[in-house]
Amino acid sequence: MTKPVRVVAVTQSDPFFTARFFEAFLEERASERLELVEIVLLRNFNESKTALARRLLRLYGPVDFMRLLGRYAIAAITDRAGRPRSVEAVAARQGVPLVRLSTINDPSYLRTLANRDIDVLLSVAAPEIFRRAALTAVPYVLNVHSGKLPRYRGMMPTFWALHNGDARVVVTLHEMVERLDAGRLIAEFPMDVGVADSAFAVAARAKTVAGREVARLLAAIGTPQWPEPRPMPATREQYHTFPTRPDARRLQARGRRLL
Repeated sequence: MTKPVRVVAVTQSDPFFTARFFEAFLEERASERLELVEIVLLRNFNESKTALARRLLRLYGPVDFMRLLGRYAIAAITDRAGRPRSVEAVAARQGVPLVRLSTINDPSYLRTLANRDIDVLLSVAAPEIFRRAALTAVPYVLNVHSGKLPRYRGMMPTFWALHNGDARVVVTLHEMVERLDAGRLIAEFPMDVGVADSAFAVAARAKTVAGREVARLLAAIGTPQWPEPRPMPATREQYHTFPTRPDARRLQARGRRLL
């Protein structure tokens, strides 16, 4: 394969987690082997800002929620001061185009991928289900999941790993199929967790590890170094939903901070 691997990433805007992925991904990419053509931004959690705020308030409780808002404010100020924290600012500094879509399943947009010779459609915390047209739009449709599969299918896998007392989390790259988090496994990247690490810090570091390792791996597409996909183990593991306030209290009872 002589041409670079051309990637379109689908994600949501966030200064703490998804931005860390793209920061590491763009630092690690080998320019002659890997090209991030553009980043598609979808609406966070596919819901309004008010609904998102309510969701986070229920999880964190009033005190930690106010601390979280303070971190958002600091990130916004830092962004404007020229130290990129958001996905938008990281992309702008690296010269990567951004496209805002209401859905990745837009047929007119998907048709452009083949026209531009895109090799990989990469989901990075994309807040939407990819339908059949998206799953067949390019040769590789892959998902970056910050949890061991199939044990931690679903939302916020690092939270659930810590909730269960795991000493490490596993970042997984897998093929996307119509059933969520069920496609063949491409690679796993384990990451140790410190006893004093907050759930927030673990989630952010997992995105940094994912960005670095996925960039290294995608550059191997079309070469003998690209791993042979493995079937997802058949289990009855449940799909994890967004954690609730009682879930957060149980995590804290284990001595783990949220923030």
